[in-house]
Amino acid sequence: MRLICSLALLALIVSHASASIGESRRTAVVQAVERVQPSVVSLYVRYRERVQHLYRYRGDPFWNFFSPFYYVPRDHDRVSTGSGFVVDDEGYILTNSHVVGDPRQLQKITISLPDPDDRTFEARYVASDPNFDLAVLKVDDGNMPVAPLGTSGDILVGEWAIAIGNPFNLGPTVSIGVVSALDRDFSEPQGDYYYRDMIQTDAAINLGNSGGPLVNADGEVIGINSFIYTGGEYASGSIGIGFAIPIDTATSFLEEIRQYGQVRRSWTGILAVQDITLPLAEYLRLDSTDGVLVVRVANDSPAELAGLEKGDVIVAVNDEKIRSTDEAIGVLRGLRVGEVAALNVVRHNEHYNLDLTLEERPYRTRR
Repeated sequence: MRLICSLALLALIVSHASASIGESRRTAVVQAVERVQPSVVSLYVRYRERVQHLYRYRGDPFWNFFSPFYYVPRDHDRVSTGSGFVVDDEGYILTNSHVVGDPRQLQKITISLPDPDDRTFEARYVASDPNFDLAVLKVDDGNMPVAPLGTSGDILVGEWAIAIGNPFNLGPTVSIGVVSALDRDFSEPQGDYYYRDMIQTDAAINLGNSGGPLVNADGEVIGINSFIYTGGEYASGSIGIGFAIPIDTATSFLEEIRQYGQVRRSWTGILAVQDITLPLAEYLRLDSTDGVLVVRVANDSPAELAGLEKGDVIVAVNDEKIRSTDEAIGVLRGLRVGEVAALNVVRHNEHYNLDLTLEERPYRTRR
C-alpha cells in the first residue's frame, strides 16, 4: 500500500513538473507570435519590365564572326516577393511601396496565408505613398485574420521586438530582438525613399521581410519592417541593424486612403532651395552653413501666405534643425495635407517663426 501511494505521489509530481515546463515554454513571445502571425501574408508581385537583350545578327556563317551586336528592348515578366499584414475586416493589407513597385507595371499580386489550408488570394493594388514607402492592397472576397495594431507612441528602447515575414521566400518566419533606438532619421534618401522617425531593431530582417510587421511582446504591431543597414554597398544580409516605419505613420496613411481613396500630395509652394556654402554663409553673414536658402516661392501658395520670402534661410522645421536640402525635403515630405510646418527662418540676421499649413498640390503650380 505504501508503495502504491509513493508511486501515485511520484506520478503527480512528474505530471505537475511536466505541466510547469509546458507552461514555461509558452512565453510572452510565443503568445505574441500566435496572436499576429496568422494575419501576416506572403506577397508575390508579378510585374512587367523592359530589359535590353543582347542580339547578334545570324546570317552567313562565314560572316558571323564579324556581325555586329545590337541591344533589343523586350518586355519581361518578373516576380518579386515580400510581406504584408491584414489590418481590418475589409481586407486591407499594409506593406511597403518598394515591395509593390511601380503600379503601372503591375500584372498580378498574389498573397498566401500561413494557415493549414495554405489559402491564396489575388489582391488588388489600392494606393501607395512613395514619401513614406507605404502601400495598401485589398482582398475583396476573403475572410482573413486581422493583426492587432498597437501604437508607436509608447515604445520603449530595450523592449522585445519580433519581426515576422517571408525572408528569401522561405515562408512564414519569426526572428526576435529588441528595440535598439527610436526616431532614427536619414538625411539622405535610401534608394528612392526618405526615411524619418524610424524604429531601429536588431531582430533579423532580410530580403523578403519588407512590409511585414514588427511586433511587441503584447502581440501588437508597432512598425513595418522596411530596410536594413548592411555595412557595405555590396552586402545584403542582416547584421542586426534593421529599421521599421512606425505604425502610427502607417495608420495615418491608411486613414487617408479610406477617406479620400488616394494619397493627397501635399504642397508647400517652396519651389527651390539650395545648400548654404561657406562663401554664401559669409555673404549672408550667417553663423554657420546650417539651413537652406529659399530660392523660389510660388505665388498664392502656402509658403507665400505664411510669409516666406525668396532669400530666407530655413534653419528649422517643427523644431528639427535643417542642415541640407535633403533634410529639408525629407522633413517637409513627411507632412500631410492640413498639417502645419513651424518654420524658423533667418532674414537679414533676424529670426522669424512662420506657420506654413500644407495644402493639396494643385493641378498646375502658379509661379
